[in-house]
Amino acid sequence: MSSLTNRYGSPKRRLAKKTRRNLIVGGLSVGVIGALYLTWATQSGVDFKDQSFVVSSPTQASAVVDISKNADQTAQCEVRAMNESYAIVGWKTLTVGPSEGKGRETTRFDVNLRTESLATTVGIEECKIVKAS
Repeated sequence: MSSLTNRYGSPKRRLAKKTRRNLIVGGLSVGVIGALYLTWATQSGVDFKDQSFVVSSPTQASAVVDISKNADQTAQCEVRAMNESYAIVGWKTLTVGPSEGKGRETTRFDVNLRTESLATTVGIEECKIVKAS
């Protein structure tokens, strides 16, 4: 046996069971905390839904959208009109300020857009909270 030890070195020691268990528990804890943080950090606090849209002419389009947010928050929503190639031909930033109500509320908006060419679809691209009271 001593000739094998001289040739290949001594066998490697394994981690103790307690150390192995602590490393696994620590790794799982970091993973769960990371997942919770990402879930919390990516929630914008505002929901939106496209209801309908109308293309009136090659230079005019409009959309009816619902925006839900807490009454004390200010949200900015980007409304876009796109052509059949999915190129943006019209864009408007809609700012929805705080209101007198309390809690979460949904408001419907009719948004008119000027377009560079004929649009085939109109709707909200994204919404985010920009200020909370």
